[in-house]
Amino acid sequence: LVITQTTLRIGNVRAMRALGFCVSVAHAEFMARKFSAAGIPAIAVHGESDEIVRSGAPAKLQRREVNVLFTCDLYNEGVDLPFVDTLLLLRPTSSATLFMQQLGRGLRLDEKKESCLVLDFIGQHREDFRFDKVLSSMTGLSRGALRNAVMQGFPQAALGVTSAPVVRGQIVSSLQRALRGGITRLAEELRALVGVGGDTIRLVDFLRETGRDRDEIFTEGVSWSAVKRAAGFPVPPATVEEERLVRKLPQVLHIDEPARLALYRDLVSDMTAPVPRDPVSQRRLLMLAYQMFHERTERFTAETIVSKLRGHPAICNDLSELFELLNQEVAIATTGLGPDLGWPLAVHRRYGRREILTAVGYWTDGKKPDSREGIVRLDEFRTELLFVTLDKSEKRFSSTTSYRDYAISADLFHWQSQSLATPDSQSGRRYREQSESGWRFLLFVRPSVGDVYTYLGGVRYVSHVGSRPMNITWRMETPIPGMFLAEYARLTA
Repeated sequence: LVITQTTLRIGNVRAMRALGFCVSVAHAEFMARKFSAAGIPAIAVHGESDEIVRSGAPAKLQRREVNVLFTCDLYNEGVDLPFVDTLLLLRPTSSATLFMQQLGRGLRLDEKKESCLVLDFIGQHREDFRFDKVLSSMTGLSRGALRNAVMQGFPQAALGVTSAPVVRGQIVSSLQRALRGGITRLAEELRALVGVGGDTIRLVDFLRETGRDRDEIFTEGVSWSAVKRAAGFPVPPATVEEERLVRKLPQVLHIDEPARLALYRDLVSDMTAPVPRDPVSQRRLLMLAYQMFHERTERFTAETIVSKLRGHPAICNDLSELFELLNQEVAIATTGLGPDLGWPLAVHRRYGRREILTAVGYWTDGKKPDSREGIVRLDEFRTELLFVTLDKSEKRFSSTTSYRDYAISADLFHWQSQSLATPDSQSGRRYREQSESGWRFLLFVRPSVGDVYTYLGGVRYVSHVGSRPMNITWRMETPIPGMFLAEYARLTA
């Protein structure tokens, strides 16, 4: 890094309080010497520093006696320096976790601190730097949604993430590279790990070693078996039907209910295991069937979906490893079944719409009624399902369907009814008179159209304002976890 009077205005730089993350102790010492020589007071702080220097460094930075602390593996986490307003990223990392730890050192709130300047000198050091993983961690957006978000300046991010046009162009190019390569690039990485014809490697280990995400393995037309086959592993050639099944695998990547994952994994791992006959297991298997095979003419039973999958050993092997991986990724504890109808739905778990319709018995082995609206009424159970999409910016939403829905707090949720509902209409009275009528309302929320729903549980009527539509405030029967509130806040910001 070359620092000159022409590239930096020393007067402005002397006002900053910065952390510089370096790759080694020698690197930190080098950077501190170069900055100090250029008229920007800096010191190196690391595990080998004198205790007096190390303990006194934060106070010196706060008083601006020095403007930069260059460190190596010292201030990534666990130290609170809220006054830091500039970050210099000088060490390469493919870890989104480490990147977020470093970024977090500058995002603490402090009096008179309005922003944090992040200068990333590493993002272009290699062509395959993973901007997709870093930005997904920062924004909560999927990799597929990042390109437009970058170009639009992250309009939905709670953080004020901005970047110069040239930087946006570089990031978009990086995202496009991450989306390219497909199975060929994955196979090369697998061969590099174990060699051609070497011992097999588990999916979970491959992802850990390469920094890949599971949705990079199970994408359109790609599977774990296909990657191993392309890398030269002894995997039999795929049949036409197996190739069709491979395209269905991305449909199950969201499953995060441990009981479901255990059931599915057991049945695809042990080809002789009997299909459970209890109603909950039977319906869970039907949920899997209709999530993967959703054509109107296709019908399944628990037995037929298991038989169909077991006819393809490679698919079963893929699913077995995938379900094991998904179970390891479960983020919150099991909350059990809900509501009290024996439906296989667990609060705060994720489900596709087809899975939900099957779980409540709207879809069965003999019927699959059409259902596209945001409300599904189940008269026999006096229950109404409320399907909410928070981000309605997609063109498929018209002015009459772009309802305004958002979490007010962990206990309250704002929801707009359908456009013609009034307080005295049949639906309006059903909402207002919930306590007297005994109707239940179950809330399913997804961030955007391409996402699956999170089951937030039952809601109770609190109040409403307006008509056509009604703006209703619901009280959550189960508080919304903080991890979901943070995600929803990004969309309402």
